[in-house]
Amino acid sequence: MKLSIIPSDQNVVIDGLSKQPLIWAGTPNDVHALQWVQNIGSVELKNPIRNEEINVLPDWALNAVQAWEIGVIPEPLPPATKEQNKLTAQMLLTQTDWTTIPDVSDPQKSNPYLANANDFVAYRNLVRAIAINPPEGDIIWPIQPINIWV
Repeated sequence: MKLSIIPSDQNVVIDGLSKQPLIWAGTPNDVHALQWVQNIGSVELKNPIRNEEINVLPDWALNAVQAWEIGVIPEPLPPATKEQNKLTAQMLLTQTDWTTIPDVSDPQKSNPYLANANDFVAYRNLVRAIAINPPEGDIIWPIQPINIWV
């Protein structure tokens, strides 16, 4: 058997046949992936990044194989409600409140200073519009700018 497991993608591939998303129990948080061919394999770990050679499949990998065999695919999440979208918008605004402090973008008062404050103003305006009048259902959220410090 050739087996690949990628927990973050909820993906299990056995002999070239991929099934996802699948749910199984017990995968340690530091596992990035598992690769297995016949009787030997390796577990790719995240922190620190390294591979551990294995000659027995761990229990969590057997759980993943069982999920692949059964084909347990989770129910899709229901669309977001207006209230959930409003709460998300409020959280995004709160995370960027610091960009509205005048000193942050003033080179006379702050060193370094936020050089792209206008990008944050535009982003916050889009998010604020959602917070004020949240739509029902899943939406595509504006992308928060990256801080540019000069």
